[in-house]
Amino acid sequence: MEEEKKPDESLSIKTQSSPCLIFFYEMKKQRYQTFFNLSKGCYIRNIEQMQNVMCFPTPQGWMLIVHPHDKYCYLFDPLTMSKKNLPSLHLEAGPITNLVCVLSSSPTEENCTVLCADMDKKLLFFCQDGDTKWTFYKYNLGDHNLSNVAACDGKFYGLTMQVNFATIDCSPNPRINILEPLNFHWPVGTSATISYLVESCGEMYSVERYKRAYKSNKTTHISVKKRDSSRQAWDTVYSIGGRVILLGWDDSSASWSASELGVKGDCIYYVETNDKRVYCFDLEEGCISVHMPCPRLQPSGLTPIWILPAS
Repeated sequence: MEEEKKPDESLSIKTQSSPCLIFFYEMKKQRYQTFFNLSKGCYIRNIEQMQNVMCFPTPQGWMLIVHPHDKYCYLFDPLTMSKKNLPSLHLEAGPITNLVCVLSSSPTEENCTVLCADMDKKLLFFCQDGDTKWTFYKYNLGDHNLSNVAACDGKFYGLTMQVNFATIDCSPNPRINILEPLNFHWPVGTSATISYLVESCGEMYSVERYKRAYKSNKTTHISVKKRDSSRQAWDTVYSIGGRVILLGWDDSSASWSASELGVKGDCIYYVETNDKRVYCFDLEEGCISVHMPCPRLQPSGLTPIWILPAS
């Protein structure tokens, strides 16, 4: 395994063209980021834009950066250092707790919509290029509550805690429309699950990560379903087209070409809370393997996040 490099020996981020997992840690009162590439190993950076801020990844690679005091925010690509300003959140959003962010397209394109979902507050807020403020939508779905959001072909979709699929309309009339249930079957010996909604090559997938108990830090099984839009139904699959799915701790997720990463396809990569290891679930074999990406990595209490090259 490639040895973790010191900051002054690190590879240039601009040379990286595939997803990385970022681990955060502090050294000499500076916050550094250890970037782990599944096929190229680890290297360390100190990115000023990621200091003392809240960082929320998107499946499109751009990262939502929010300053905790004045709520100044922007989209940031840590691989190319590109930046796209957004309206400040001010006080309307309140304290940000459990946020997921997705984009309808690349923010360099016209009519790109940035959608954020605060799951704890049942709050959506979104903006488009040129907007001077965010639009806020406090939703009420009765017994339902969103747990995940995703974008596909310029449209937004959601997954509820009751594991129902939903469409999300933003401007001009915000609305959430609950559609069909996914009907997952719990494996024997599990009593807790984390759900993800993932777009991959224009297809919608749902991933269920099962655990023995709610506070357990060990995943025992992963199940994947693919949506058949013509039937409005979800079918269990054991292949995701030779790609991999990357699951974050905060309900974020993304997919990528396994061949470009140099790893086996049809696998799910994920991390556990307060754990510096990377896990891989092989859909075909039904087994879990463990990667120890950066042996000398010091734990910081901050959970790592996946980032992709920005689209």
